[in-house]
Amino acid sequence: MKHLLLTTIAAVLLVGCATTGQITEKQSIAALQDLFKALDVDKYNRNDFGLLITDDFQIFEKRKKMSLNEFFDFIDSAYSGSTVSSDWELSDFVVSTDKQSAHISYLNEGTFVSKNADGQDEALKIKWLENVYLVKDDGRLKIKFLHSEEIKRETSSANTAARRVKN
Repeated sequence: MKHLLLTTIAAVLLVGCATTGQITEKQSIAALQDLFKALDVDKYNRNDFGLLITDDFQIFEKRKKMSLNEFFDFIDSAYSGSTVSSDWELSDFVVSTDKQSAHISYLNEGTFVSKNADGQDEALKIKWLENVYLVKDDGRLKIKFLHSEEIKRETSSANTAARRVKN
């Protein structure tokens, strides 16, 4: 009887330990937010993405499937010399996780301030519905796929832009 009780306790402990490998909602959202921090116009560097995305990362943006290099080329062209600041506000997260992967759908509101032809600040505000697929890679949660669908776009003047942009 004592042996049966010890075996039962050991089995319960092993099952309990096996479930601790579940990726959490908090870890998933943090990995996503790290991507957008790295995309900030002031911090952007292609070499900083190795810990954030998988080697076979793909993105669907602007109605086009892009490889990693195509994505970098797209970002480089978007961040022309006139871009002053970039900011993203992520919200409305719906997260599903297991032990090896996570999926997040969310809203993304980005604000990009640039100098226009007259040298004045102009803000472009874009709202997207997005989702990402993340996987454990080398013991770290990385983004494997990002799908982005633009749902709203507006441009505003310098005075409005200065009030809206967070630094």
